[in-house]
Amino acid sequence: MKKILILLLVCGLATAGMKIGGRLGYYGGDDPRTGQSASSAVFGGQLTFPLLGLVDLEISGSYASSESDITMEQYLVSYISDEYGQNYQGDTTGLYQYLEDEWGWSPDSISTQLLNDYTATFHDIDLGATMKIKIPIGVIPLKPYIGAGGGVHLLFSDADILMQVVNEETGGNLSIDAYDHVHPGIHGVIGLAFEPPMIPISFFGEYKYTKPIASDQDVDGISMFYAGVNLGF
Repeated sequence: MKKILILLLVCGLATAGMKIGGRLGYYGGDDPRTGQSASSAVFGGQLTFPLLGLVDLEISGSYASSESDITMEQYLVSYISDEYGQNYQGDTTGLYQYLEDEWGWSPDSISTQLLNDYTATFHDIDLGATMKIKIPIGVIPLKPYIGAGGGVHLLFSDADILMQVVNEETGGNLSIDAYDHVHPGIHGVIGLAFEPPMIPISFFGEYKYTKPIASDQDVDGISMFYAGVNLGF
């Protein structure tokens, strides 16, 4: 049975032909290091392999980037919570005491340094594979579809550059690499394709929701809305 399914898959790929295209839309998610919104534009591309009639296999990639303003205090509250499990949200006095006792931060410079504003840049590279099933609604060229798949989100944040300031204040006692985590996830899609007959081009609009399955659980669900175009061969 397994060999028959593989044979059908190969035959479907050989006879249907590959499609290539691009996409542009909106990214909805958060910067896991700062805890602030990372909503921004998203763009990418895809390779689509028609399989058996109404089923497509899509290999896609997309990129989103955003900037957010953050104070040193906001950053340290998030960082200490993520790395050490201590929550000082709304507890400025407790945070100051922690920095003095645990990190050796001079109490004379805490209040001035922690209120300074900084700009953090966040990046998300999304790579995945999706199986899409079209829903036939007659002979019109509009085809709604649903799908599901898996992939990874490669997340980068340069907010940890603020740790250079911390190192200066603590005499170099702390050292950390920039946040760059790989988060596997599963996703679902729902969309509508417009496939005019007799020409090798199609258009689509789609919503995609990804649920990360990372063990540290520091990333929430990620939503993307986008429109795209595919060119067939």
